[in-house]
Amino acid sequence: MKLPSAVVMAGGKGTRLSPLKPVLKVCEKPMIWWVVEIAKEFANNVYVATVKGHPAERELWSIHSRVIYTSGLGYENDVIEALSSVELPALVLPSDVPFISRQAIETLLNQCKASICTLICETSFIGVSLWNQMRLNDYQDIPFPQRIINVNTQEDLQEINKLCHDKSP
Repeated sequence: MKLPSAVVMAGGKGTRLSPLKPVLKVCEKPMIWWVVEIAKEFANNVYVATVKGHPAERELWSIHSRVIYTSGLGYENDVIEALSSVELPALVLPSDVPFISRQAIETLLNQCKASICTLICETSFIGVSLWNQMRLNDYQDIPFPQRIINVNTQEDLQEINKLCHDKSP
């Protein structure tokens, strides 16, 4: 059974890499394309959340036609804004985890027992979460034992592009 919604977050300032981070090429496709494609496997309706005037806004619309606008006041605030526009439960994915595995998402979905569950990888928050309800005081961290490459630097982008031979669009 699929979730009603998934939201792919793509409205950040990209200060560590580039404001165009969601549309930077990973294996000849925009990074966000990979995330939208896996989100489609887990949700009936997939949305891209960004801010009006984002440098990648036009390209985001060409990649996916369901775009939600947020205020750009920070990741957590923007997630809450975006989720107020969609049906719950909803999967939230940042646009910078292009090769997140099905296994990672399935672990999150299968182990979540709270209103809000966050996937933790190598003791780090990577922005992947499941929102069953908007009860902010009922949350759970779900550890995932394998590395998930979160593309935040030029080095991360180079590393993930070395994995292209393992992926096919």
